[in-house]
Amino acid sequence: MALRALPYVPVEDLHDRPHVLVDGATRAGSVLTLSHWPQSPTPAALARDLSAGIVFAFLHASQGRLPRRSGRSSVAVRAAIVAAGRAEAVTNDHFDEDGLVSVFAMTEPEIALRNEELLLDVASCGDFGVVSSRTAARIAFAIGPLGEQAAAEASEAGVLAERPGSWSGPRYRAVLERTVELLGHPERFRRYWEHEDAALAASEEELRTGSVRIDEVPEVDLAVVTRTGPDTRPADRVAAGRAERATPIHEVALHSATSASRILTFDDGRCELYLRYEGWVRYMSRQVPLRPDLALLGEALTSVEPTANRWVADGVGSIVTRMRPEPEGRTGLDAAVVASTVVAYLKSAPAAWDPFRPGGALVPVDEGRHPK
Repeated sequence: MALRALPYVPVEDLHDRPHVLVDGATRAGSVLTLSHWPQSPTPAALARDLSAGIVFAFLHASQGRLPRRSGRSSVAVRAAIVAAGRAEAVTNDHFDEDGLVSVFAMTEPEIALRNEELLLDVASCGDFGVVSSRTAARIAFAIGPLGEQAAAEASEAGVLAERPGSWSGPRYRAVLERTVELLGHPERFRRYWEHEDAALAASEEELRTGSVRIDEVPEVDLAVVTRTGPDTRPADRVAAGRAERATPIHEVALHSATSASRILTFDDGRCELYLRYEGWVRYMSRQVPLRPDLALLGEALTSVEPTANRWVADGVGSIVTRMRPEPEGRTGLDAAVVASTVVAYLKSAPAAWDPFRPGGALVPVDEGRHPK
């Protein structure tokens, strides 16, 4: 059965046109939503870790390969296929790798299905920092810079200034035009991915040699990451890390090496705890521990911090929730003290974010679910 291809239309150009919304939150005019976001109305039988995985499941179902479920699940999938038939476009309200793959699969379904494994690896690299092949990593690394270049050109032409909110449209249009070439010939895009690729290679070597060590604490789904050797990262990446985050190696190298959804890092007196994106979305392939609010943990660490630095936590609803001492992530606490405090808190803190919770992912305090 030939698959129906939908044109991509930026959200700001949709108006009231019926559309398929991928990798985001349902909006007015969405006749079908294919997304792993919290509260997504995506049929349960199509649910996957990635929005791109959901889109591919939908494409397979559209070809008659329905999920092996009966009753209401099959009815819901068939209803989704019928709903998509009313759509005049596919869209997304933000630009990233999982979104790009999802949109591309709906605009070029035949090509996408022939490259399904590679495209899912690209989406996984972008969303979760988990990748199986260097080719997929390079393609994923090129997508952002290609989109940024298109946005810069649109800004210079006055497009973005004249049309507030249209920032994702130029990015999608530019990268969608080159996705087939990017998949088949990533070497042609070397200038877009080579810097990130070199950083990834350096981090993989540090893990191999033991310059960076990962110790897992399975009972709280935590990985403790410690730099034990000299920092071999490029100087600009080290400087950026000090300004933004304390992760001692490239996150794709780290996330591909451990499945732990909570990461605690130590690097030359700097420290950070973060809860990976897998805990924000409806992750299906394994049960990810529900997120606690890190604010109380930050207060506890601040109370014993020997320096004047204060431990600051992002809100629990942040896509990636981070906590670290400010400024620059520096702490005077011994790493063992920080680690034991973090582990104890993760064991006892109630859940504050549940992407599967009906009515909203943010869990009210009086409804807080405690770890088993």
